[in-house]
Amino acid sequence: MQIFKKRFFILLIFLLITICSSLFFDVYQKQKESNAIVIGSKNCTENQILSEIIASLLEKNTNLKVKRKFNLEGTLICFEALKSKDIDLYSEYSGTALFSILKQNTFDEKNSFAYLKKIFLEKFNIEWLDPFGFENRYVLLMQKQKCDKLKIFTFSNLKDYIESHNLKIALDPEFSIREEISALSSVYKLNLKHEIIDQSLLYFSLNSDVVDVTNGFSTDSKIKKYDLQILKDNKNAWPTYIAAPIVRYEVLEKYPQIQKELKKLNGKITDEKIKKLIYLADENKQKIYDIVNEFLIEEKII
Repeated sequence: MQIFKKRFFILLIFLLITICSSLFFDVYQKQKESNAIVIGSKNCTENQILSEIIASLLEKNTNLKVKRKFNLEGTLICFEALKSKDIDLYSEYSGTALFSILKQNTFDEKNSFAYLKKIFLEKFNIEWLDPFGFENRYVLLMQKQKCDKLKIFTFSNLKDYIESHNLKIALDPEFSIREEISALSSVYKLNLKHEIIDQSLLYFSLNSDVVDVTNGFSTDSKIKKYDLQILKDNKNAWPTYIAAPIVRYEVLEKYPQIQKELKKLNGKITDEKIKKLIYLADENKQKIYDIVNEFLIEEKII
């Protein structure tokens, strides 16, 4: 009987320890989850680089647990994910926010960023943080030698040429339905009769003479690689595209260290620096995580 009581007591102690350990682990896991933030990105190299810069910086310099949800397709999917709390922050562009999110095709160029900060906070409770330091514009591209031959250097030149000549124009699916296309029509009376090509094939198609004109990004490494010409928006139909992190305000209230750390990126990523990072990823096939960490160390940010 005494032996039975002793065994029962030992079993009870073991059971209590197990329960307490389990409860402690649950509390610990919840604490870890409560310190977790989710960073999203669009499905292009540049946006993935920017999101990885944010993720790596916060991992190294804070106690936050960072989850990555990259390659979320385009602007609208990322923004909906942010509003619905599937992600906590991602990198956006001022011109894209004006045209694609707010659906505005008129803008005050000088005050557009301040306007966005005000409207996004009032309408969505989303904060625009300090800009990274570069602008990535949507552009129309042609081969340089073709531009020289046809004397097409501006949107106005393009409009005049296609009124009496045929050019093969290809746009990616997202860009083809953006407000930039409407702005071309309203400002230049330029209606682009185009076919749809996947974004990954645009530059190859242009370089291979499959098409004559495509859309692209001003920071893309392939512009230099294929010796392409950016057509000038000579009437300023399109806004600037200042890159900056955007984050739900409630997340900043809960984790003020996010804003403190991301201030360190303000003005640190110039046009030339982002082009170099994109080149290393796209052309040299280096891992984005490695590129980003080397950059953060070189810039003495981590």
